[in-house]
Order: sequence, then structure tokens, then C-alpha cells
Amino acid sequence: MPKKLKTSVNSAPTAGNLPGDYPFGNRVSESLADYAKRMGVSVGAMRTRADRGMLPILQAAPGKKREVNLYAIYMNARYKGERYTEMMN
Repeated sequence: MPKKLKTSVNSAPTAGNLPGDYPFGNRVSESLADYAKRMGVSVGAMRTRADRGMLPILQAAPGKKREVNLYAIYMNARYKGERYTEMMN
């Protein structure tokens, strides 16, 4: 079984520090319910993904509200896109 990734952090970048091609406007996080609705899956499925470490989350302290880290999702997609482009050249 793979190790659970440490995807929970206490802070995210501020809106002023975001890259120009950042697709989420000035939002760096979103509630699990809103993200689940936007992705077309149940909230329970998103909670399970967050629990398993498959979804990057922001959480101030254990037991506090969790939010999806949109900035981490963007950076992961950007990194993979750059790697793919390098591979194709």
C-alpha cells in the first residue's frame, strides 16, 4: 500500500503572488462541497480522497474545516505539463 502523502499545510500563497496564468482567479482554496459539486462527484467521494491523501487540502489544525488547495492542483498540473512538453521535444 502506498504511503499517505503529507498534503495538508497551514497556509497558501496570497492572491497577489499568483502566476499570471492561474485559472482560479484570486481563490487559492475551495470548500470540499463546492469542489465536489464543480467536479460532479459526491461530497463523500471528495472527503475520502482527502482522507487518503489523493487531494491536496488546507487545514488549520486537526479537526478544523478542510478546504481543497487549488494552488497545489494548479502547480501539479503545470509541472506535469512541462514534463510532458520536455518529453515530446
